[in-house]
Amino acid sequence: MPNNRSHTFLSRMSISTRMAIGYSLGLFVMLSLFAFLIYQVFHQAIHNNFDRHLTFEANQIAPFVTEKASDSLVVKMSGNSRNEALMQDDTSGTFVRVYNRQHELQYVSPNLEQISARYESRIPEVVEKTSFSHTWQGLPTRTLYYPLKRDNEFIGWLEVTGFEWALHEQVSTIINYLVIIILISVLFSLLGGYILSNRALIPISSIIKSARSIHYRDLNQRLPVKQGVRDELTDLSETFNAMLDRLQRGFSREQQFTSDAAHELKTPLSSLRTETDIILRKDRNPEEYQQALLRIQQEVERMSKMVHLLLELSRLESRDSLSFEKLDLCELAQNVIGRVKSHADEKSLHIDCRTYNRNISVYGHTGYLSEALNNLLNNAVKYTPSGGSITVDVQNETGGARIVVEDTGIGFTPEQKEHLYDRFYRSE
Repeated sequence: MPNNRSHTFLSRMSISTRMAIGYSLGLFVMLSLFAFLIYQVFHQAIHNNFDRHLTFEANQIAPFVTEKASDSLVVKMSGNSRNEALMQDDTSGTFVRVYNRQHELQYVSPNLEQISARYESRIPEVVEKTSFSHTWQGLPTRTLYYPLKRDNEFIGWLEVTGFEWALHEQVSTIINYLVIIILISVLFSLLGGYILSNRALIPISSIIKSARSIHYRDLNQRLPVKQGVRDELTDLSETFNAMLDRLQRGFSREQQFTSDAAHELKTPLSSLRTETDIILRKDRNPEEYQQALLRIQQEVERMSKMVHLLLELSRLESRDSLSFEKLDLCELAQNVIGRVKSHADEKSLHIDCRTYNRNISVYGHTGYLSEALNNLLNNAVKYTPSGGSITVDVQNETGGARIVVEDTGIGFTPEQKEHLYDRFYRSE
């Protein structure tokens, strides 16, 4: 449930607000990690610096530690300046204890004797200089164990302790400053991110406004595209515009199909209506009814062919059923010529096929290519006078092929040439 609430809460925010919050959270995490690393580095540097101080103190005191007898050590600091440090029992003093090889306490500095609260000793198991941090009297403390040697022989441990609270205060001050800087930076990033994201999303508002004004009845409008700029919003606008182009072509094909269907079916429907009106005006004999029905049948067949052609044209333009395959163009031409050969023979037309012994392959749709060539040859047979000739030639071209159909027919005028590629155009 809490996750759903938080998701709903975030989904209600604007994109600019979410971007600003995300950017601020990222900056907060990055700066927090940076502050943590700074703290670790400074904290370790403080320990190292204080260890050098304790080591210096130990080097100054070690020469005054002597072995009185076996496993018995004494410290003679009388009259030495270091003795003053061992007398101070405040936070600036140095506290010293000496242990023999058996970890038995041999010496306690005067300032430590005056303090009732003692810290627990942690003598190392290995004979080497060791330091560690702990808390003593509520203050951060650092203790160094310094091995004592005489003639390279280990005789005991020198324990030197001091307060490092002043250095910790410096680190605390730095951390406080870092926290303040992080909070101020996050606030500024939140405000700046919101302003910048709002400015960056201004083009989206323009896109939304333009998209709302586009209606299916008017698909000529397009979304604005920033000239000379290439970004994600430019790609978005261009993608939407390309989609609108496809939709406009689809609507145009639909309108053209409706217009073509209405135009081509208007004449046969008018003929059917006229024919039926004439027949129904008075009683007719069976022969007249039969002739009228034959004429109606011819018009119905004509409409059926027209509807079939319109559907084929619609499929061709929408490319819904187009599937390309590799085919032999010369073989296809020979097959189509075989279909019209009988009609050509009836008119004593000679068909010269220049496709034999050739191998010209292309990628295309067999059905549509056959229908296009069949239309050309049927027109050639229909409009070529008896005794004429028709030539079919398949030619190779760079990157493709060409089918040339020539005949000795009536041809067409220059005015008719302008309309040859109009749909369903038929000259007088």
